[in-house]
Amino acid sequence: MVHGIEPRLPFDFAEATFLMNWDKDKYSTEELISYRCRQLQRRQEDLRRVRQQVYKARCQTAKEFEQRVKGYEFEPGALVLARNTRIEKELDRKTKPRYLGPMVVVRRTEGGSYLLAELDGSISRLRYAAFRLLPYYSRKRISIAVEEL
Repeated sequence: MVHGIEPRLPFDFAEATFLMNWDKDKYSTEELISYRCRQLQRRQEDLRRVRQQVYKARCQTAKEFEQRVKGYEFEPGALVLARNTRIEKELDRKTKPRYLGPMVVVRRTEGGSYLLAELDGSISRLRYAAFRLLPYYSRKRISIAVEEL
Protein backbone atom coordinates (compact mmCIF):
# COMPACT_ATOMS: atom_id res chain seq x y z
CA MET A 1 0.00 0.00 0.00
CA VAL A 2 2.75 2.45 0.88
CA HIS A 3 5.27 1.42 -1.75
CA GLY A 4 2.86 1.05 -4.66
CA ILE A 5 3.24 -2.69 -5.13
CA GLU A 6 0.55 -5.29 -5.46
CA PRO A 7 0.17 -7.71 -2.55
CA ARG A 8 1.00 -11.33 -3.19
CA LEU A 9 -2.10 -12.54 -1.42
CA PRO A 10 -5.58 -11.27 -2.30
CA PHE A 11 -6.20 -10.21 1.28
CA ASP A 12 -4.52 -8.64 4.25
CA PHE A 13 -4.66 -10.58 7.51
CA ALA A 14 -4.75 -7.42 9.62
CA GLU A 15 -7.79 -5.94 7.92
CA ALA A 16 -11.25 -7.30 8.45
CA THR A 17 -12.46 -5.85 5.16
CA PHE A 18 -10.27 -8.25 3.24
CA LEU A 19 -11.25 -11.26 5.31
CA MET A 20 -14.27 -12.80 3.73
CA ASN A 21 -15.64 -16.22 3.07
CA TRP A 22 -14.34 -17.52 -0.21
CA ASP A 23 -16.77 -20.40 -0.13
CA LYS A 24 -17.79 -20.19 -3.79
CA ASP A 25 -15.68 -21.22 -6.72
CA LYS A 26 -16.89 -18.39 -8.88
CA TYR A 27 -18.11 -14.87 -8.06
CA SER A 28 -20.17 -12.56 -10.16
CA THR A 29 -18.83 -9.24 -11.33
CA GLU A 30 -21.30 -7.40 -9.07
CA GLU A 31 -20.03 -9.23 -5.99
CA LEU A 32 -16.41 -8.49 -6.82
CA ILE A 33 -17.25 -4.84 -7.47
CA SER A 34 -19.08 -4.60 -4.14
CA TYR A 35 -16.04 -6.00 -2.30
CA ARG A 36 -13.81 -3.53 -4.13
CA CYS A 37 -16.16 -0.65 -3.24
CA ARG A 38 -15.90 -1.54 0.44
CA GLN A 39 -12.13 -1.45 0.14
CA LEU A 40 -12.21 1.92 -1.62
CA GLN A 41 -14.49 3.37 1.05
CA ARG A 42 -11.81 2.64 3.62
CA ARG A 43 -9.00 4.02 1.45
CA GLN A 44 -8.84 7.47 3.06
CA GLU A 45 -8.77 5.95 6.53
CA ASP A 46 -6.05 3.50 5.45
CA LEU A 47 -3.93 6.29 3.97
CA ARG A 48 -4.35 8.38 7.13
CA ARG A 49 -3.27 5.42 9.26
CA VAL A 50 -0.25 4.78 7.01
CA ARG A 51 0.76 8.46 7.24
CA GLN A 52 0.54 8.29 11.03
CA GLN A 53 2.62 5.10 11.16
CA VAL A 54 5.29 6.56 8.86
CA TYR A 55 5.42 9.79 10.90
CA LYS A 56 5.68 7.81 14.14
CA ALA A 57 8.50 5.68 12.69
CA ARG A 58 10.36 8.81 11.54
CA CYS A 59 10.08 10.39 14.98
CA GLN A 60 11.29 7.19 16.62
CA THR A 61 14.25 6.93 14.24
CA ALA A 62 15.18 10.58 14.83
CA LYS A 63 15.05 10.04 18.59
CA GLU A 64 17.26 6.94 18.35
CA PHE A 65 19.70 8.82 16.13
CA GLU A 66 20.01 11.67 18.64
CA GLN A 67 20.71 9.20 21.43
CA ARG A 68 23.20 7.13 19.44
CA VAL A 69 25.18 9.71 17.45
CA LYS A 70 27.00 12.42 19.33
CA GLY A 71 29.01 15.17 17.70
CA TYR A 72 31.93 16.35 19.77
CA GLU A 73 33.75 19.62 19.27
CA PHE A 74 36.95 19.63 21.25
CA GLU A 75 38.53 22.80 22.55
CA PRO A 76 42.32 23.28 22.56
CA GLY A 77 43.78 21.61 25.64
CA ALA A 78 41.07 18.94 25.89
CA LEU A 79 42.13 15.36 26.45
CA VAL A 80 40.98 12.86 23.83
CA LEU A 81 41.43 9.24 22.83
CA ALA A 82 42.21 8.56 19.15
CA ARG A 83 40.80 5.43 17.52
CA ASN A 84 43.55 3.18 16.20
CA THR A 85 42.16 2.57 12.71
CA ARG A 86 45.39 0.96 11.56
CA ILE A 87 44.50 -2.31 13.31
CA GLU A 88 40.90 -2.66 12.08
CA LYS A 89 41.77 -4.95 9.16
CA GLU A 90 44.33 -7.07 10.97
CA LEU A 91 43.52 -10.58 12.13
CA ASP A 92 44.97 -10.18 15.62
CA ARG A 93 43.21 -6.89 16.39
CA LYS A 94 41.67 -8.27 19.59
CA THR A 95 45.01 -8.12 21.35
CA LYS A 96 45.96 -4.64 20.16
CA PRO A 97 44.90 -1.32 21.67
CA ARG A 98 41.75 0.04 20.09
CA TYR A 99 42.40 3.63 21.19
CA LEU A 100 45.63 5.60 21.42
CA GLY A 101 46.13 8.22 24.04
CA PRO A 102 45.20 10.18 25.95
CA MET A 103 46.29 13.00 23.68
CA VAL A 104 45.85 16.76 23.90
CA VAL A 105 43.99 18.80 21.29
CA VAL A 106 46.21 21.54 19.86
CA ARG A 107 43.72 23.02 17.41
CA ARG A 108 41.01 22.23 14.92
CA THR A 109 41.88 22.70 11.26
CA GLU A 110 39.64 24.38 8.68
CA GLY A 111 38.61 21.01 7.25
CA GLY A 112 37.37 19.77 10.63
CA SER A 113 40.23 17.46 11.52
CA TYR A 114 42.25 17.90 14.70
CA LEU A 115 45.91 18.43 15.38
CA LEU A 116 46.92 16.49 18.49
CA ALA A 117 49.92 16.33 20.79
CA GLU A 118 51.26 13.74 23.20
CA LEU A 119 51.16 14.41 26.93
CA ASP A 120 54.84 15.36 26.87
CA GLY A 121 54.06 18.23 24.47
CA SER A 122 55.35 16.73 21.23
CA ILE A 123 52.95 17.63 18.44
CA SER A 124 51.91 14.89 16.04
CA ARG A 125 52.43 15.40 12.32
CA LEU A 126 49.21 13.52 11.62
CA ARG A 127 45.76 15.04 11.42
CA TYR A 128 42.97 13.12 13.13
CA ALA A 129 39.45 13.08 11.71
CA ALA A 130 36.72 14.06 14.15
CA PHE A 131 35.02 10.64 13.97
CA ARG A 132 38.19 8.99 15.34
CA LEU A 133 38.20 11.01 18.56
CA LEU A 134 36.44 10.38 21.85
CA PRO A 135 36.63 12.54 24.96
CA TYR A 136 38.95 11.29 27.68
CA TYR A 137 37.52 11.62 31.18
CA SER A 138 40.32 11.78 33.71
CA ARG A 139 39.79 11.35 37.43
CA LYS A 140 41.60 14.57 38.20
CA ARG A 141 41.40 17.82 36.29
CA ILE A 142 44.55 18.02 34.19
CA SER A 143 45.70 21.17 32.43
CA ILE A 144 48.41 20.69 29.83
CA ALA A 145 49.83 23.63 27.91
CA VAL A 146 50.65 22.84 24.31
CA GLU A 147 52.45 25.36 22.16
CA GLU A 148 51.19 26.15 18.68
CA LEU A 149 53.27 25.20 15.62
